[in-house]
Amino acid sequence: MKKLLIAITISTLFGGVTAQEAADKKVQAGLVLGAGLNFTEPETNLISKSGAGSDLLVGMSVDWHFLDNIALSTGLEFEFDRFRHSFNDSVYMEYFDREVLTKSSEQTPDGVMLLDERRYRSIYAVLPVMIKFQTNYLGYLRYFGKFGMRNSFLLQSRGDNYGSNFDPSTFTITAGEELLDMRIPGDMSFYKGSIGLSGGAEWNFSGGTCLVGELGYYYGFTNLHNGDALTGDEDKNKSLYELTGAGREYVVPNARQGQLLVRVSLLF
Repeated sequence: MKKLLIAITISTLFGGVTAQEAADKKVQAGLVLGAGLNFTEPETNLISKSGAGSDLLVGMSVDWHFLDNIALSTGLEFEFDRFRHSFNDSVYMEYFDREVLTKSSEQTPDGVMLLDERRYRSIYAVLPVMIKFQTNYLGYLRYFGKFGMRNSFLLQSRGDNYGSNFDPSTFTITAGEELLDMRIPGDMSFYKGSIGLSGGAEWNFSGGTCLVGELGYYYGFTNLHNGDALTGDEDKNKSLYELTGAGREYVVPNARQGQLLVRVSLLF
């Protein structure tokens, strides 16, 4: 019994020393991995949602502890984002090789598609800016909550397009067309902003090294898709159009994206 008490006392003291080493650090930095679900909410009758999308992220996380129980949590992440839209109206697009053509393109198209569905695959560089509120260490663990923004900047966007061939000279439609892994310039907005909350725990398992797990939800407040051009012809960057009595009317989907993300960080 005496030996057991001594062992417990030594373990407790060692744990306190180890946790204190991590608690005394003003800056912690390391790697982050994450995954989650995308919930796209259309804000126009042009499109409808088609289930949840997926999200993967990898990058670097940095925590600056400017007060004992408050920190600035930021970093740089690369986010691999997937979602899809179903088109409710008769929406057309022109294409050449593996690129969707915008209105301003001078390239002669290979064909025209009547679009039924598009599956998006985008890559973003993400700068999270979160305020982190945390407890003191309770043994090897401390708990936290975060509030702030995720600022995402588009690096690349491609899409798989499903629909029918359309012949504009005869207005005939032949079904069963797939245009996969196409570049879709001008479709996605350069900036995607979201605001949200997350919570989790930090485990100090060795010296000043910590394993951090968190779960968060982020509400998107910007349109995922690009709108009017800032200069010149406001439709020049658009690629989707409807046919009316007056000719082509270019359209843009309008949707916001919520994200449920699980992140795991290794901080030093």
